Amino acid sequence: MSKGKIIAAVVGLLVVAGIVAAVVLGKGASAPEVTVERAGTGALTVTVSASGKTEADAKRDIFPPAAGMLESISVTEGASVKEGDIIATMDTTPFELQIAQAQAAYEGALAQADSISQSAPSSADEKAASASVSAAYGAYNAALSQYNALKSATPDAAAITQAEAAVAAAQLSYDAAQTAYDTYKTTVYDPATLPRDAAMETALAALSLARDQAAANLANAQRSLALLVAGQDKTAALVGAKTARDQAWAAYQGALAQQAKLAGADTSAAQSSASAGARAARAALDYAVSNLEKATMRAPMDGTVIFNGGASASLAAAGLGGSGKPSVGSAVSPASAPFSVVLFDQLVFNAQVDEADIDKVKPGMKVKISLDALTAETFEAEVERIDKTSVVTPTGGTAFSVLIRLKNVNDRVLLGMNGSVDIEVESIGEAVTVPVEAVLDEGGKSYLFLAQGGKAVRTEVTTGRTTDTRAEVLTGLKAGDEVIVTGIGSLKDGVAIRVK
Repeated sequence: MSKGKIIAAVVGLLVVAGIVAAVVLGKGASAPEVTVERAGTGALTVTVSASGKTEADAKRDIFPPAAGMLESISVTEGASVKEGDIIATMDTTPFELQIAQAQAAYEGALAQADSISQSAPSSADEKAASASVSAAYGAYNAALSQYNALKSATPDAAAITQAEAAVAAAQLSYDAAQTAYDTYKTTVYDPATLPRDAAMETALAALSLARDQAAANLANAQRSLALLVAGQDKTAALVGAKTARDQAWAAYQGALAQQAKLAGADTSAAQSSASAGARAARAALDYAVSNLEKATMRAPMDGTVIFNGGASASLAAAGLGGSGKPSVGSAVSPASAPFSVVLFDQLVFNAQVDEADIDKVKPGMKVKISLDALTAETFEAEVERIDKTSVVTPTGGTAFSVLIRLKNVNDRVLLGMNGSVDIEVESIGEAVTVPVEAVLDEGGKSYLFLAQGGKAVRTEVTTGRTTDTRAEVLTGLKAGDEVIVTGIGSLKDGVAIRVK
């Protein structure tokens, strides 16, 4: 063989070898690229996750005794207070007026009870007593109508119409009482020779009391109407209406007692009725005094003062001076507490656990809490208790409140902080686990791909517990096997693979 032929043969072999190598390399380049992880053994912690927020386990709200205005606030939000410390003071003018009215009613009731057996009546006295009964009964009816209307109404157009009718009835009652008083005073009392007898003095006092009670009822009816027109919660108006009704009833009972005495009725029954009126008037006076005392709002326990947002927001919406959180000059109502006192060393995390998971949760289980506002910290604690009644979640689901007491928290943990919790419901000591994304399901069976000899080998497995990141494999896998974790979406059994 010539030298030229030998060189040509060598070149041909090199070309063939290059073509074969190119084909082989081309096939390798087209194989899918995957990542693998060796199956290992270790502890597997199964958790239930839920969202929630921090709450106070020891909290006392401070309510105003009636609707009114804040005259002063003695503390700043977040201040530490002791039980009995003054938090705020309301404008006391309305409370002092109520006391004056109640005091007058009480004194009148006492005078009526005391005068039953002291003097003989004249026909004019009997007429005055009858007029007093009529006026007192009219005042009571007006007060009762006002109370019933408020009790059954909501602050809408119908309620306002009822309140207007109550004002009209109270006005008629007051006009009648004023007329009866004026008639008796100008035609009987003033012309009488001095000294006037006790019956005459009593009759005039009864008419005066009936007139004053009717005036108070009219004022209360007008105030209730004004509150409804302004859109304020009817609670304060209802309290005032009830007080007016009770006072009017006491005045009516006193007037009946006086009439019974003047008509020669059994004085024991009259005295009993008068005594009942006096007791009712005294209860109304005590209530008014109590309201004045509560106008100075005090801390009900040691703790930290919280200004409640929304306590006067509804009043602000009605144009009554509220501004969300309470401030000097803002309007407040018994319907909501403008202030609360909280013990921050007794905070809990209220986790809303889905009903599908609640049976797994038990008191004493360990938890880890993460707060949205404090991302760098994790708080470890235990489940303390589980509420027996469900709550509706913002998305319309059903959940149960799981209370977790926070311990050794710093001052930065505040009320209402949102967060999440992982509750450790089970821990498996030695388990073969793989990343949860490596396990696939088909036809009710589970499988994964192993990397063996440069190929993907489909392997059926039986899985156990799973977490958000790991899956327990009970059968079909052993520790040390190389499990394909990524790039498995298009793999088939036996396909060539390239491992990163």
